[in-house]
Amino acid sequence: MLLNLSTRFRHLGLALAIFYLLYNLTTVYSVSLYKLYPSKVHNLTTPFDSVIPFIPAMIVPYSWSLVLFVVSFFLVRTSIQLSLLTYRLILATIFACLIFYFYPARFSFSRSIPDDWMQFGYQFLQLVDKPFNQLPSLHVSYAILLGVSLWDVVESKKRWILMLYRLLLVSICTSIAFSTVLTYQHHLLDMFGGVVLAALVLILSNRIRNALVIKHLTLGVIGFLLIAIAGFYLANMSMIASEVVENLAIIIASYWLISFTMLACAYQQARPMRDTCWFQKSSNGRLTLHTWIKFAPIIIIYNGMSLLGHWYFKVFSKSQKYSLTPYAINDKVKVVASPRLTQTGTNTHLKNWVCSPEKNKPLVHYQIIVVDLAAEISSHTHNLEIAANGIMNTAVHYLYLPLLDLQPLSDVLLQDYIDLFQQIEALIQSAETQAITANNESWVEGSQVKDSLITLINFHCVMGLSRSIGVQVLYLLYCGTLTVYNYQSWIEQHYPHAHIKDAYLPQSLVETMANYKSGTY
Repeated sequence: MLLNLSTRFRHLGLALAIFYLLYNLTTVYSVSLYKLYPSKVHNLTTPFDSVIPFIPAMIVPYSWSLVLFVVSFFLVRTSIQLSLLTYRLILATIFACLIFYFYPARFSFSRSIPDDWMQFGYQFLQLVDKPFNQLPSLHVSYAILLGVSLWDVVESKKRWILMLYRLLLVSICTSIAFSTVLTYQHHLLDMFGGVVLAALVLILSNRIRNALVIKHLTLGVIGFLLIAIAGFYLANMSMIASEVVENLAIIIASYWLISFTMLACAYQQARPMRDTCWFQKSSNGRLTLHTWIKFAPIIIIYNGMSLLGHWYFKVFSKSQKYSLTPYAINDKVKVVASPRLTQTGTNTHLKNWVCSPEKNKPLVHYQIIVVDLAAEISSHTHNLEIAANGIMNTAVHYLYLPLLDLQPLSDVLLQDYIDLFQQIEALIQSAETQAITANNESWVEGSQVKDSLITLINFHCVMGLSRSIGVQVLYLLYCGTLTVYNYQSWIEQHYPHAHIKDAYLPQSLVETMANYKSGTY
C-alpha cells in the first residue's frame, strides 16, 4: 500500500516530538542534578578513552544523524516498514531516557572549539547538546536502527546498484556511530551501550503487536519522567521535608509507569480479555477494588474522558450526532448502541428507549439487557435498575464483555462472542416463555388481559460508539438480520457519524460471524 505524505509526516512528527520532549527533559534534570549534587552524576571514562583522538571534522557525520532520522520516514516504502521504523525510534528514545534518569552521566573530557569552518558546528552543538545523557548513546542506537530499517527500501534487478546503496548506507551509519567518540561527545561505554540498546529494541519491536502497545509504554514513560522530575524540582525548591517530597513523587511516578506498562501488556496479548480479564467488574458493572489498585491512573483518565464525552454528546445531541433510537430486529426485540450508562443519564435513556403503551393497547413489559463493553470504566447499570423500578414490569439484566479502547474486535475469540450472544438469546427466550405462561393464566382465570413483552438490548462503551456499534453489528450478523453485503450501508444509515475502519471490524470477522449458524465458518 502506497504511503501518503500526511501519514509520513504524522509518524515523523510523533517520533521527533517524543524525542525532543524526553531528551530535553532529562538533559535539564541532569544539568540541575550536577549543579546540586555533582557526585550523583557518573563518570564513564575508561583507560581506552584517553587514546581516542579528537577529530574536529567528524562533526559533519555527527550532524547527519538528524538528517537521516528525518529522511528515513520518506524513504520507507510500505506501511509495515513505516510502523517498524516508528516503533524502533520511539522505543529507543523512551528506554534511553529512562536510563538517563536512573543513571545520569557526564562527558568528562575537555574539548577545544576549532577556529576554522567547523567552529559554528561545535558552537551550535554546545547550545543544543549538553555533555549529559551519555549512556546509552542515542546517536549510535539510531544509526543502527535506521540502517536496519532502510536496508531493504531500494529494489533493483541490478545487483551492483543494490550493493552500492547498502555500502553507502553502512558507511553513513558507521560514520555517525564513530563520530560520537571522535567528536568527544561520548565515551566508549556510551557507544557500546547504544549498540546493546539497539539490539534489544530490534528484538522487541519485531514482537510488538500494534501501535497501542507503543502508545501506552510511551505514556507510561512520559508520565513517570514528568512526575519524578517535577518532584525533584519541588523538593529542592522547598526547605521542609525535601527528601520526603522527592520520594513520594518517585513512588507516584513508579505507580504510573507500572499501571501503563501492565496496560501495554494487556494490548500485547493476542487473545487477551475473556479469561485474563485485566479489568474485572462486579455483577452490577462496578470495577473491582483489585482493578482500581492495578489501573487507578488509567481509570481516572477514562472517567475524565467519559465526563467530557458525555458533555460533548449532550451539547451536540440536537444535531443528532449519534442516534439513540432503538432498531427493531422484530416486534419483540430491539437493539441500541450508546455511550456508557451514567448516573445522571439513565432516566433520559429510559425515556428514549421505553415507550409508554397507548390507551386501550396491550400492557407492554420491557426487558433491558445491558451489554457492557467499557472495560476501563464502571457502568452505572444499578442506577438503570433503580430508575426502571418506577416503570411497571421492567427488568434489567447485566452482561460484560471487556474490550480495551480501540482494541480490534478480531482480538476477541469468536467463541467469546458466541457465548455472549447465546446468553442474550437465553434471556430473551426465558422472558418470552414467562410472558406466554402469564398470558395463558390470565385467559384461564377469565381476566382476558394480554400482555406484550419487548426486549431491549443496549450495547454500550465509554463515550464514543465504535465498540458499541461494532459488537451490535456482530450480533445482528449472528441473528441473520444483517449480511456481509449490507452491514456497511446499515451502519451508514443508522449511525452516519460513526467511522468504523476495517482494521477495527475486519471483513474476515464479519464473514465468520455471518456464516456461523450455517456451519460454513
